[in-house]
Amino acid sequence: MINNKIIAVIAVVFIVLASVSVVYILTRDDGTEGNTVTDARGRQVAIPEEIDSILCLQACSLQLVSFFDAVDKVKFLDGSSNGENLSDANRTHSFILKDRLDGLPRVDWNDAEQIIIADPDVIVSSNVSKTELDNLQKTTGIPVFAINADVEFDSDIMYSQIIALGQLFGEQERAQELVDGIKTMISNISDNSEEIEGLTAYACGMMFYGAGTFLKTSGNYLPFIYANVNNAYPPAFGGQPYTTDLETVISKNPGMIFIDGSNLASVKAYITTNMGLLSGVDAISEGKVYKTMIYKNWGTNWVNQLINVYFVADVVHPGEFGDFNENANAIIQLFYPGTSVTYAMLASAQSGGGCGTVTF
Repeated sequence: MINNKIIAVIAVVFIVLASVSVVYILTRDDGTEGNTVTDARGRQVAIPEEIDSILCLQACSLQLVSFFDAVDKVKFLDGSSNGENLSDANRTHSFILKDRLDGLPRVDWNDAEQIIIADPDVIVSSNVSKTELDNLQKTTGIPVFAINADVEFDSDIMYSQIIALGQLFGEQERAQELVDGIKTMISNISDNSEEIEGLTAYACGMMFYGAGTFLKTSGNYLPFIYANVNNAYPPAFGGQPYTTDLETVISKNPGMIFIDGSNLASVKAYITTNMGLLSGVDAISEGKVYKTMIYKNWGTNWVNQLINVYFVADVVHPGEFGDFNENANAIIQLFYPGTSVTYAMLASAQSGGGCGTVTF
């Protein structure tokens, strides 16, 4: 069953949300009250009196909107060459939303004329350029709200943009529920994970600006941070992603290896090919090689990343946090309340088959 600590804290959150009326007073730059909201790029965006149609452009925009009831108002999808692909189950939101949004018209984010013809009430975009965001808004006459597709759960920007989206859609309580739920689940892991002396772990195979490999790793892999396990490549060696070399991995001798599901097959093939050199690494000789949910696919898969946090914690601290499958299902329900999609369904649909042990 799901860990009792999670149930207790989430129950308190729901009671508070049900009993308190939360009112947000938005202010313009001149200090007067008005219907504006600050987006992830620090821009003041006017809120339309009514939002009946939403256009989501570029990575992670639809994913963030899908955490709200406002997803039912999404009437257009990014139709650029690498845009939304609802058939790509490796994008968790695509797998969950496919039946709901399949068949919606497509709009190329590079084509202002297409956007003007579509005439959505608001555009949600992960464009990193404030100038381009402002130009799009000026050219189309449509409010453009920017999200940040690159942030993680350890950044205040992640939570502030959820709150801002709640303001934009008039779903402030839902936004706070998401923020509180995410922080509660992370705290449950980080506050109850004691470091295991001598243990180091290595993460690899993640999709960062191209296919992941056994030698592409991360110096600030959040599941390691929250589970209090020493990263074989700490942040001092670089952020993420960066590429190492085989000799250095062997010299670091990690006690556990976690392979991202997006490149599980190729990483396994690499390890097998180099087994003569890697057989002395503790993680491989002791059978402690694991696979995780897909972390990066056209931006961050935030649902998968939180599931990975719980999986790594379960592997490093077995039995401490209750049943992993129940916890994974609770995470999916936090982001998609009432969905019929379970962790088992999601894992089986994605490359790598979800979290588990890797055998050779």
